[in-house]
Amino acid sequence: MSPPRIWLLTGAKQGDNAQAERLIEAAGLPFERRRIVLKSAYDLAKPRVRASLHHVDLSASDALTPPWPDLILTIGRRMAMVALWIKEQSQGWTRLALIGPPKREADQFDLIVLPFHYRTAPRPNVQRIGLPLLGIDPRRVAAEKERWHSLFAGLPRPLTVLLCGGSLATHSFDPETARGILKTIAGFGDGGSLTVTTSRRTPKETAEAIAQALPAGAGLHRWDQPQAVNPYVGLLGFGDRFVVTGDSVSMLVEVARLGKPLAIAPLRTANRTANSALKRLGLPAATAITVAGGIQKALDSLLPLVGLEASTRDFALLHEFMFQKGWAVPLGEPFKMPSEPPGDDAAIAGQRLRAMLEKPR
Repeated sequence: MSPPRIWLLTGAKQGDNAQAERLIEAAGLPFERRRIVLKSAYDLAKPRVRASLHHVDLSASDALTPPWPDLILTIGRRMAMVALWIKEQSQGWTRLALIGPPKREADQFDLIVLPFHYRTAPRPNVQRIGLPLLGIDPRRVAAEKERWHSLFAGLPRPLTVLLCGGSLATHSFDPETARGILKTIAGFGDGGSLTVTTSRRTPKETAEAIAQALPAGAGLHRWDQPQAVNPYVGLLGFGDRFVVTGDSVSMLVEVARLGKPLAIAPLRTANRTANSALKRLGLPAATAITVAGGIQKALDSLLPLVGLEASTRDFALLHEFMFQKGWAVPLGEPFKMPSEPPGDDAAIAGQRLRAMLEKPR
């Protein structure tokens, strides 16, 4: 019997790709990678989930042609649409495995691997796990630590590393929030040094505020600078302790899996759509975000009353879980060394993936 034909659909989001790769490798299954490039209009836009390739740049993507695979593994809304299209072309032959909750068509997926902080109705095709399937190979961390040795090795200890994400639909990483985080870090009062790195999701105005508020001697590595080389992985090796903004699940989990002291910096509650609309109307930024915060808090109270949730992800639940397990502390509390890093549920999800593939049709 020939081995099953398995496609791994990957996109531009490296954190998503890493989770899918971690799962397929844990399952011990041979696979072919299919790289999907989106049309520029859909880098941020969220299309309605259905079997479609209308959002895909087919000329830049890997070929999507028969013979169709026995199984597709992928992650995310846009990649799920491609998987649904392939299943349709195969007349239902191709089985689908998805990491994270589908926005629609949940019954079309044979397996849904769901980290615990996602809200969804119980389904027989759902495999619940703990933390997301994220983590960085310690060998890569060691290699990048060596690469950046000349820049970071001589810094005063302890080296505090601030890793910055970006705004969410319900929370804002605005300049005032960033300045507050830096003020709290400055209050540690135990010497050492600070290095900050932004990400592709960090708002430009927030990165500018960080640059202006940095204490003397602190380092800043900005994602949005031309020709910038981000030392993120090297800092994972050099850092003695980490502060991570609470929106970035990938950075939180990657630091926790390395067993490093970690503090989670909360973002300010604010509805992103309302905040943008109010600023377009000419309201000062401080006023707009205050009003947007009130709107989001009202939504958080009202939506559950009509059977809806503001988001499928519960970041507060994730943070509280990490606090209870001793993998992190709220920013402002003393850092502590975890007794052990989080366990890896990739093997559990991998076993379920193999079992699904072996199930008779």
